[in-house]
Amino acid sequence: MIGQRLLRAILLASVCLPSNALANAPQNTNIAGPSASATGNVTNQAVQVLQGPYSTTSFGSGVVCQGTTMSVSTFATGNNNYNWDPEAYLTGNRNLGITLGVSVPLDGEAVELCKERARTEITRQQAEADKARLDFELVRLLKCGEAMKAGVRFHPQSPYAAICADVIIITPPGPPPPEPKPRPKHETSQVPQESNQEVATETGPE
Repeated sequence: MIGQRLLRAILLASVCLPSNALANAPQNTNIAGPSASATGNVTNQAVQVLQGPYSTTSFGSGVVCQGTTMSVSTFATGNNNYNWDPEAYLTGNRNLGITLGVSVPLDGEAVELCKERARTEITRQQAEADKARLDFELVRLLKCGEAMKAGVRFHPQSPYAAICADVIIITPPGPPPPEPKPRPKHETSQVPQESNQEVATETGPE
């Protein structure tokens, strides 16, 4: 009995007395460390300008000249970012712009020669057009004159009446009188003698 009481007392004392392990335990210090993070994306968009061939101008007869070319074009780009989160916002961007390109031929002398050839071709074509117009007007004049001489004409209310409206018929003058025929020499020499005899007879003594 005495031994049991002693054992209980020792156990109770060991529990109640402070322990060196608890006194030497390390002390933990909690320090707040807030952190924030953000996510995003960047979209790079580029517009490529492709220079085409030089602009050409044709003047007929195989004359084709090139010159300085300036090209202007517009572009529009955009994208949308979708999110399945109902509380997220729809994001996106839109881009509008204009591209400008200039192409200049380096051989200016060849361009000037082509322009000179083009001017010559234009002059030739204009001469051909004037000749065709002159042929048309001459044929119209002759045909209208023949019709008017024959007593044929368009009705004044006809849309074709103006075709011969500026044609005038002028009566040509009559043929000139015939020239007198030259007399033989023996006739011209006898005429003065006869006239002299007649004068002498008329002026004789009374």
